[in-house]
Amino acid sequence: ESFSSLHRIIFGGEGYPLARLKKLYDLFGERVDFYNVYGPTECTCICSNYKLSEMDFEKQDGFPPLGAIISNFSWLILDNELQPVAPGEAGELCLSGPNVGAGYFNDPDNTERNFINNPFNRAFPQRMYKTGDLVRVNIDDGKLYILGRKDNQVKHMGYRIELEEIENALCRLDYVNQATVVHGFARGLSRLVAVVCGDENINEKKLRSDLKTLLPDYMVPNRFHPVRSLPTNANGKVDRRRISELYLNEKRNAS
Repeated sequence: ESFSSLHRIIFGGEGYPLARLKKLYDLFGERVDFYNVYGPTECTCICSNYKLSEMDFEKQDGFPPLGAIISNFSWLILDNELQPVAPGEAGELCLSGPNVGAGYFNDPDNTERNFINNPFNRAFPQRMYKTGDLVRVNIDDGKLYILGRKDNQVKHMGYRIELEEIENALCRLDYVNQATVVHGFARGLSRLVAVVCGDENINEKKLRSDLKTLLPDYMVPNRFHPVRSLPTNANGKVDRRRISELYLNEKRNAS
């Protein structure tokens, strides 16, 4: 009965965990269209626009599809050596086209690091932006899926882990509204720390027990911190740097 004149919900900026999105879709999906949009600021924004359907919620782990990159962009999925990944494998999404920016103002180091020439265009120099987003094409449905940020892929206990995978598992728990996982080291040991907001009765013991039903042991965080809300930066995104400062320093927390 609420928002009777609402026709579309369009979301972007950060990955929207499917488990949380399903709650919103259940409320409004019968009469409101849901669109997942994607696009870095460096590419003058929107690069994909995908309309969700009930079929997209058959599995509730990960993020909704990006769908397909729109026609005024060229794109590649590359590995760390700037080589194309095999079909279905994950890699960094790299974008080129007329909307790609020239670089960062007064920041030549970052510009050189993130804006490169397309190594596969031999005909002329073509500006390409390395988004830092890990994606893959699902061979079964042909859609592009985002997996997380390249800088959120960490090595822990000998395993390569994407922090977003743990966050999405936490968001599948009914009593969790939002969660962020950060990685660091304490006394030389690799540590995963989860900062979680949700029900008032949320506690570390229950979180750990329930998460073990969704993830292997090596992906279960070493510490959990229930909070009322997650800190955000000036853009309204979750401030991972601030969270790391607050919760990875165990001596500071203990004091």
